[in-house]
Amino acid sequence: MASFLRDEQVENLTISEERIIQFDQAFLTRSLTVPERVEDPNDTLVYYYNVIRFDNKGYRVFSIDELKSYFNQADQVERVIFTIESKDSLNSNRATGSYMELRLDASNSSNCYLVVSSEDADWVDASFSNVKEILDKCKNKHGLARGAWSELSIQLSGVLIGFLISLWAAVSMTPFLEVDNAFFIIFLFALLIYSNLWTYINETIHSFVRRIFPPIKFYRTNRDKLHWILQAIVGGTFAAIILLFLKLIFNAVGYFLNQYLNIGA
Repeated sequence: MASFLRDEQVENLTISEERIIQFDQAFLTRSLTVPERVEDPNDTLVYYYNVIRFDNKGYRVFSIDELKSYFNQADQVERVIFTIESKDSLNSNRATGSYMELRLDASNSSNCYLVVSSEDADWVDASFSNVKEILDKCKNKHGLARGAWSELSIQLSGVLIGFLISLWAAVSMTPFLEVDNAFFIIFLFALLIYSNLWTYINETIHSFVRRIFPPIKFYRTNRDKLHWILQAIVGGTFAAIILLFLKLIFNAVGYFLNQYLNIGA
């Protein structure tokens, strides 16, 4: 491995065509200053290329026009990769030589990173900083929707919904079941059924949230306006549901006590 390396995982980014052009320009500029090329100007074996995967197919491209064309025509952009590799890096599987890569993956945050490595510390630092400056301009708020607090909110909402459904079932069915402790039997049975269903419901909700708020959002002005509207609707609806359930839980407790006391009487 080369003596110097800087890397960083990246996520919660919105990547537009403008940013694609900026990344391409940054990589193209850094490819002209790769230490191996500076040492031997006649050495043209420094490779700069891009990879774009969309609609379940991928292409390696060598021009920004081709990259933009695929980016804008895709129904769904899945991944974009910018890569610089010297001949030594390519031949040694990156054990030696200079290389630089930015991976942007819409579905897998662990596959999103910026890495630069070389024997030249100055080239590593300058290259990393140039691209990092552009990445900082791409930041969005998707991390809030996929973070721990969001997961906690979904879980609490599920608990509240399960409680209310079980409470409604118990109050509705108790008068028709002539057994001791009918209310608690129905309540616990309904809660048990719901708790088993919640495992699958919870995963479906998380999958939906991850799709609406991906780690990398590839934004095309002519295609993705509806996505922003959907995000706003989901966020507003989720906040409204939380407030509604907080209100309903207190109303339900009062209703439960009133009904239970009447049944006991």
